Formats: sequence, structure tokens, C-alpha cells
Amino acid sequence: MGKNNGQGNSWTVRIMALLVACALWLYVMNEQNPFTTRTFSVPLTKENLASDMVVHDLPETVKIKVSGPRSQVSAISENSLKAYVDFSGAVKGLGTYNVLGKTPLGEIIEISPNLLQLNLDTVGERVLEIEPRIVGVPNSGVTVGKMNLSPMKVTIQGASSRIAEVGKVVVLVDISNKDKNFEDDAAVVAVSKDAREMYDIKVEPSKVHVSVEVLKQLATKSFPISVDLSGNLPTGFKVDKIIVTPDAVKLTAEPQLISNLKEIKTAPVVLDKLTGDVELKMPLNIPDKVLADAHNVMVEIKLKKAE
Repeated sequence: MGKNNGQGNSWTVRIMALLVACALWLYVMNEQNPFTTRTFSVPLTKENLASDMVVHDLPETVKIKVSGPRSQVSAISENSLKAYVDFSGAVKGLGTYNVLGKTPLGEIIEISPNLLQLNLDTVGERVLEIEPRIVGVPNSGVTVGKMNLSPMKVTIQGASSRIAEVGKVVVLVDISNKDKNFEDDAAVVAVSKDAREMYDIKVEPSKVHVSVEVLKQLATKSFPISVDLSGNLPTGFKVDKIIVTPDAVKLTAEPQLISNLKEIKTAPVVLDKLTGDVELKMPLNIPDKVLADAHNVMVEIKLKKAE
């Protein structure tokens, strides 16, 4: 009996010693390499999205919080992390999607945002003829004559609903300080029916070759800018003040094209949903074949309660 008790005590001592050693090891490791957390900004990518589908308003980045031993967490870089949405089986329309993540070290404890409301649409395509849009002002006494574009048509591609909103495609031809014929490769941009540039629409080719004939004899004059207000403010509000910056635009054209102009209007500002002060970047309605030193202005609208 005494011998058995001795053996039992020996095993008890050994087990206790092992537990103490493990606890001591954990303590030392925690002191030398404690657990920590770190948050990274990670590009958000798409996986398994059908080739004929496109996603609206997908965030460029998400936040990923990683936890683990300090030695591991400090070795992580944003490039080693992955954030993605899996679109396997996704269909057209509005849906809720999980944001998933991967890390080579440590453990992901939080992704923000981790759920996204996204609208999927089918890819649409159209072929449109390019319209030249002149930007800048040439040297005094000259104007733009003939312009040749090569190619004259481009293909636009994007979400079907957005393709339907495209009014035209324009090529931006900069004639600043030009006083003789020139050639250039100029960017092509899709423009909506309300004159707003649509940078989410892919244009192919994105640039075209432009040959510009520069002619002499122009008239230049400044015109006040008028804000075109559309619709009605909600009940209980009225416009207190409208500030336009700049408040005038300089036009250059053949004299007969601008002789009867009194002012230049902005694109319509819709009032129906305004309930507070706003500042908007608005395009100007520049007449055809007229050069302008600005194509957009800032419009600040201040409201007050109606009496």
C-alpha cells in the first residue's frame, strides 16, 4: 500500500510540475509576444461574377481587423490580406452580400462593413458617333475651323441601366494658347442626357486622333451666368440666396454667334427635394461652335423657412 501511495504521489507531483511549466511558458510567451489587434484598409474585389453582369456602387476598400500574437500581426501587410464578395449564383437586381476576408497570419475578428446592399445589372453596349467638345481658349483673334476625328465612332459598355442614360460621347479637344493647325490624341467621355460626365461607362477606344484647323478672326465677350431653377421647393421653404462662382463666363466665337446673347444658363437645378442649403457643380449650356473659358460653375443655394 505504501509503495502504491508513493507512486501516486510521484505522478501527482509530475502532473503539477507539468501544469506549472505550461502556465509559466504561457506567461513568458504572453509577456514576450502578447496578443494584439490591428486594423487594415483592404481593396475589395469581386469573385465569381458572371461575365455579362456588373455591380453598382461597390466600395473600393473595407476595414479588416486582425488579432493574434504581436509577431504575427506586425508581419501582416495590406497586400497580404484579401477582402472579396463572392457573386456565385448572383442574379440581376438588389441583394445583400457578405464581405469575406482572408489573412495569412492571425485571425480576422471583424470586417467593416461586413454586409453590402448591392445592385447587379446586365452589361449593355452601344456604338455612338463622337461629338467634339472644345475646352480652353485659343490665342486672341483665332477660332477653330474644321476638325477631323479618327475613328469617328466608339463603343460604350457598362450597366444596361446606365447605358440607357448616355446622351452622347464627346472628345475633349484642348485649344489653349493655340494659334495654328495642330493634331493630338484626345480622351473620349460618355455624357448623360442631362450633360453630366459618366466616368463609370467604359469607352473603347478611350482616345481618338484629332486634327484641328485653327482660323483667325473671333469675337470675345463675357456673359453673366444665370441659374436655371426647375420644379418647386417643398412646402415651408423658399430660396434666400443663390451664389454662383464664377458669376460670368468668357465666350469666344464668330461675332454673329454671340451678338444676341444676354446670359448663359446652367443645366437645370431640381428644387423638389431640397430641404437645406446645398452646393452643386453645374454644367453650363454653352451654344454650339462657341468656345468658353469654363464649362462648369459652383452654385450655392441657401434656403430659409417660408413665412
